Amino acid sequence: MRVLFVASSGERGGAELALATYLEHLPPDVEGHGLVLSPGPVAALLAERLGRPVAAGGLTGRPGIAQAVRFARGYAAELRRVRPDVVLATGIKAAMLCAPAARGVPTVWHKVDLSYDGRVVRPLALLTAGVIPVSEAAGAAVPASRRLAPVPPPVRLDPAFRVGADRPPATLGSVGRLVPYKGHADVIEAAARLPGASVVIAGGRDPSAPGHADELRALAAARGVAVELLGHVDRVERVYERLTVLVQATYRDDRGFGGEGFGMSVAEAAWAGVPAVATSGGADAYAARVVPARDPAAIAAAVAAVAADPAAAAEASRRARADLAPARLAGELVSALRAAAARAAA
Repeated sequence: MRVLFVASSGERGGAELALATYLEHLPPDVEGHGLVLSPGPVAALLAERLGRPVAAGGLTGRPGIAQAVRFARGYAAELRRVRPDVVLATGIKAAMLCAPAARGVPTVWHKVDLSYDGRVVRPLALLTAGVIPVSEAAGAAVPASRRLAPVPPPVRLDPAFRVGADRPPATLGSVGRLVPYKGHADVIEAAARLPGASVVIAGGRDPSAPGHADELRALAAARGVAVELLGHVDRVERVYERLTVLVQATYRDDRGFGGEGFGMSVAEAAWAGVPAVATSGGADAYAARVVPARDPAAIAAAVAAVAADPAAAAEASRRARADLAPARLAGELVSALRAAAARAAA
């Protein structure tokens, strides 16, 4: 089977890194090709995994109609060149651009988040040969006629990696881009309710919220909480080694952005043996406690509870390692693509 894998962004986001991990574990009878919609390091990363050059477009931000038309023309040429049996569009941007321009090639949307669930998901899903959500939560808005079995993102950590038995004292951690809806401010507010607690946040700045790092520092200073902003971190293992509890506090903002289709940091922390507290998301099964969004008091209470319950962390780690191994999930993804391609052909 020949597959064209399309990434929405050229930047190293969670969906793009997960795609690279799937590609690293493709079965030998799958010939993979790649397309990245915007410039960035992901094109080189995917090319390394596939062993062949990956095309890269120039679609930064939200494309207008003229850009979409130009993309459709270039995409048609790429389809003629690659001649894929099926296209996997990772993320809503890739699906919105590729599905209408498919020219008879079945397009499968790997739905990685909850963006636009109330407006766009249903009509877009009906243009595809199928939608593979990363979790039941991410697939809830997809019509049943297009919804395929969920395939979560694989954990990218070394199977041998586990944090040490002696955990640092009272250190809360949060992993995610520096945008308000990731809930980093709620983690700081929760830490202020726990005597002596400090906060470590790993995540790069986001163009949509250029001043948010300064806002977080100001909040921490006002609450008397020591906070360290690490920026983007390539070796996230070094972050997990420093934490007592990971907190994923993402929420939906008033524009509908936010919420976790999965919540990779929760799964990674569990894999590593760090207990996690999370607001609702696709990775709830790997959290030691799930709490309501925008509730720092509930976060603080849950952190105190899981820090005193090593058995909960051990059980979450067992589940993560059983469910989220890369080779297993790459196989599940390919099986779903084969089924979608066969159904489209029929």
